[in-house]
Amino acid sequence: MANANNKKSFHLSDFSKYMCLISIVLVFGVFSVIIPNFMTPYSLQNMMTEAAPLLLMAGGMSFIIYTGGIDLGAGAMVSCTCVLSGVYVAQFGNAIIPIMLIAGLVMGLVNGLLVTKLKLPSFIVTLCTMNFWSYIALYLCPNGSEIIPMDKRFMVQWATQKVLGIPVMFLIALVGVAVLYIFQQYTVYGKAIFGVGANVSATRLAGVNTDMAQIAAFVISGACSALAGALYAYKLKSAVPTVGDALTLTAIASVALGGTSMAGGRGSVLRTALGVVTITGVTSGLNMMGVDPLWKDIIIGIILIIAVCLNTDTRGRDLIVK
Repeated sequence: MANANNKKSFHLSDFSKYMCLISIVLVFGVFSVIIPNFMTPYSLQNMMTEAAPLLLMAGGMSFIIYTGGIDLGAGAMVSCTCVLSGVYVAQFGNAIIPIMLIAGLVMGLVNGLLVTKLKLPSFIVTLCTMNFWSYIALYLCPNGSEIIPMDKRFMVQWATQKVLGIPVMFLIALVGVAVLYIFQQYTVYGKAIFGVGANVSATRLAGVNTDMAQIAAFVISGACSALAGALYAYKLKSAVPTVGDALTLTAIASVALGGTSMAGGRGSVLRTALGVVTITGVTSGLNMMGVDPLWKDIIIGIILIIAVCLNTDTRGRDLIVK
């Protein structure tokens, strides 16, 4: 009887810790068989370039999801800062990158203050502010994309260069992920953010300023989205007001695929990075197969649903999304 009581039953949520690694093996294995040149050095370099902005965006998004919240306006922030970077890089040069970081911090701070001080759900706040960031992008580029002048392209050329075969953009993204991981694991606010997602009342009773922890999560996400937007401007060499339209779904899918609980309190930036690698592999493979872009969004949506199902603890701990 004792052995029967101690025997643990298997749940789908137990599979989530292995999901990101298994998905990478499956995705890259299947596409390597279907597409002979899928794993060539050139293809891998293109994937790294594609993954770089998403690594930053999804890494920042992870912190909001750790709190049990969501940022539906992250893609609009990327579009806004991509446009600002593309339009003003000729005037400010590479100083536009720290300027965009500051802009992202402010965007995240606005979201965080609205959520914590007005006690509004994060999805309502970010759904509303999303329209404002999108308006700025479309206002500055009313006729669509605006190309960075040819005589100013030397300012952004370095971002698409390679060091030992690795794109500079990807190296920047890796540094960003490393900084996020250190913050997550070794700082007071990093641990407090997880506490908010796990049990906000208990965390508050323990003396933690839960409002500041939530604000920190939004500020981090804003800064990461802004840097991602700047990288897109450098990568595309133009200001594109719609570049982030589909990225919010992709970033959330990457976070969920990495095993992060959508109810908060559990996850890792490193596993989010593995989720990004998987999603990038899927989108790159579908592009190389000539699949309609609309189908790509549908497939990513299906991946998100499966990932959330696998991450949800049906035993009762993850049933409520804050």
